[in-house]
Amino acid sequence: MGGGARFLLSVFLPVLLLPVPVGAGVVVNELYYDHPGADAGYEFVEILNSGSEAVSLDGVTLEFHNGVGEGWTVIWRAPNGVVLPPDVPWVLGGAAVTPPPDAVFELALQNGPDSIRLIDAQGTVLDVAGYGGLDDATYVERLGVAPVDAGQSIARTPDGRDTGDNAVDFQAATPTPGRRNVARHDASPALADDVAARSGRDRAGIERLAVEVANLGLNDIPPGAVTVVARDSSATGASEVGTARTASTIPVGDAERVVLEVALSEPGYLWISFDTHYAPDERRANDRVSLVRRVGRPALLVSEIMSAPGAGCPQFVELYNAGDFTLDLTGWSLRDMRSKPARIAADEFLLASRESVVISADPVALSVCARTRARVFDVDGSWPSFNKSGSAFADSVVVVDVLGIPVEGVAYPGVATGTTARSLERIDLFPPMAPRDAVWRLSRDSGGSPGLANAGALEVAPRTRCEVSPNPFFPTEGDLMRIAVAAVPGVASVVVRIYDPSGRRVREVGSATTFPAVVLWDGRCDGGEPVRAGVYVLACEAFGADGARVGVEKVVVGCATNRSP
Repeated sequence: MGGGARFLLSVFLPVLLLPVPVGAGVVVNELYYDHPGADAGYEFVEILNSGSEAVSLDGVTLEFHNGVGEGWTVIWRAPNGVVLPPDVPWVLGGAAVTPPPDAVFELALQNGPDSIRLIDAQGTVLDVAGYGGLDDATYVERLGVAPVDAGQSIARTPDGRDTGDNAVDFQAATPTPGRRNVARHDASPALADDVAARSGRDRAGIERLAVEVANLGLNDIPPGAVTVVARDSSATGASEVGTARTASTIPVGDAERVVLEVALSEPGYLWISFDTHYAPDERRANDRVSLVRRVGRPALLVSEIMSAPGAGCPQFVELYNAGDFTLDLTGWSLRDMRSKPARIAADEFLLASRESVVISADPVALSVCARTRARVFDVDGSWPSFNKSGSAFADSVVVVDVLGIPVEGVAYPGVATGTTARSLERIDLFPPMAPRDAVWRLSRDSGGSPGLANAGALEVAPRTRCEVSPNPFFPTEGDLMRIAVAAVPGVASVVVRIYDPSGRRVREVGSATTFPAVVLWDGRCDGGEPVRAGVYVLACEAFGADGARVGVEKVVVGCATNRSP
């Protein structure tokens, strides 16, 4: 018996491997008919054997129907010997199709409304696909496929599905000649919702970056089957900076959050990519997601804002390079609190150390309204139109770099009703180490001081806890006392107060929680009245993170009425 069974198997095994005649399981699986620009060379038809056995294409023809006419035209005939295994896409198309088709020839299809069909050697219709909005029931299966944009194909979704309705079976798709329209195995990464694709950080450090690994295939992804590798491609090559693995089963259509801790240490722009590695993955093209981080804070400051210009004069914003190195601002943009960024209109924009530049809604008009020695640029598109009034603040000026990452953002106060032609000049012009509230005063001169030195500006950060200037000062002549507060270890906040010689509090000037910081005293008491000329005590009280007072620095200051002749 054992020998007989082996004999029968050896006789019938070759028969089982022979292809069967083509049947109803052979369908048009994908059609690409409209390439951007010229179609020649790019059109393709993908055929799929959705049955369970290999089939022969001997005698099969592909026919085309012109939607403005009648009948069918043979455009391709299968050569003898072509065998379609089950579930393996087979492509015929032009020489420009990638990867190269199984049969290369020029289809010369039209962009619709038209139709194609497959016919076997006996004249039996195997499949019909009407496309481009064809609605003639004679040449479609129930309803034709709606037109798609140039560069898109129509594809059966999922592969091989044939309900007898073209409009249901086919969907607009990214062309995938020779590959399944819907992968059985496909793991794809995306940045988690709480991870910005582009952002800046002031200092180097470790950042926890989360990636969502989505299962876009037709089969569940087993636990631990996907590895996520983070690479820093900022320098030559791409160095691996982190790796993690999925932990649980990822059902079809679901995703798993994977967190990697990545060291961002080099100053400048860092391009971090996340690649998924999943052995049976059928879609390698969607295995990567990337982000950009800018490490370090460029020393660019918004140094002056004209939000309430005089009649016939334009708004302007002055930018100042507070650092020691030239900044490349080419492609940078400006926006207010609500508008989209408007690109600074300069083909090349280099800002030298300690140099100012002015951005204006109308550079020509500005040259008439205000004397300036600085370069003046317009913006491409609409000017952001900065508000001049508000309660807590009037508006914001935000500068973004060429990648759209904010570099500098300041909120500024409103100007009093009826005040025009007076700009807001910034006092704290020392290089930024961290975000801080800017300190402003109204310009003394009508028209502002675009490109000129700001009155009373501090360009060097304080080196001791509390630096006071000028001392004495003359508030009746427009002086403001500037109190600069340095960063001190263990100090979380500082409150600045003014006391008279008897110890009675005269004014709480302000407070700071980010350092270095600047606060101003205008020579008035808490009630708003000017103080008398005389000697006062300025106290900088320091507090720890727990709110406990950790120290106080006192400075004797003088408030005078008139300067000596």
